[in-house]
Amino acid sequence: MNRDCRIAYRAIIKTYAKRLVLESTALTLASGDCIVVTGENGAGKTTLLRILAGLEKPDYGEISIDGGKARDWRRQRRRLLASVMYLHQQPYMLDGTVRQNLDYAARLNRAYSDPDHEVDTALDWAGLATLASQSARSLSGGQKQRVALARARLRAPRVLLLDEPSASLDSDSRGRALRMLSEFRDSGTAIAIVTHDPEDFAALASERLRLADRRLHAERPETAESSGVIDLDRIRQDQAQ
Repeated sequence: MNRDCRIAYRAIIKTYAKRLVLESTALTLASGDCIVVTGENGAGKTTLLRILAGLEKPDYGEISIDGGKARDWRRQRRRLLASVMYLHQQPYMLDGTVRQNLDYAARLNRAYSDPDHEVDTALDWAGLATLASQSARSLSGGQKQRVALARARLRAPRVLLLDEPSASLDSDSRGRALRMLSEFRDSGTAIAIVTHDPEDFAALASERLRLADRRLHAERPETAESSGVIDLDRIRQDQAQ
């Protein structure tokens, strides 16, 4: 689905009202990565994601894309907006049906010769076919999360950033979301997830980081067996039955 990508961020600095939030923060996102970021409330996790996505301006930051020369964030912002997609923990639903929400995303991807077919495929992929004619804003939290992921699939971002994607989801919805994110990763999409529940994503994570003291620090991820996380292989077997 996606060609290989590598986006390296370095020396990111961000202040709010003279309070230093991020200081010389660095992160690299590459195809097949799934980086899980934790941290205390107010540590700056959401701010970091929005900077990575090109949505919020840092005081300073340099970015290298696909091995190119490192350039100031402002000069790379347009490329970030074209390559990186950010999903809020409470996905915004457009007015209209589930299908109309997906159709909007499909029409933005000029690579599709048959957007209607792509929407049908995305509905099946996300398990939303039976909800296609339902108002998107009337859905449960887990269903809205699946709509957001289906829209992302149609946009085909090179990097996918998720802010607390498992918040307020039941175990079945978390399992579905994990399977969908696994398919994103396997297709070559680089993923970064901010969460207070890193164990939910232990089977998916290639690296686990903690944002503390204004910088990212490596953490040793727990194994799926020790953390009690949902097992990806078991999910796939259940889906096939």
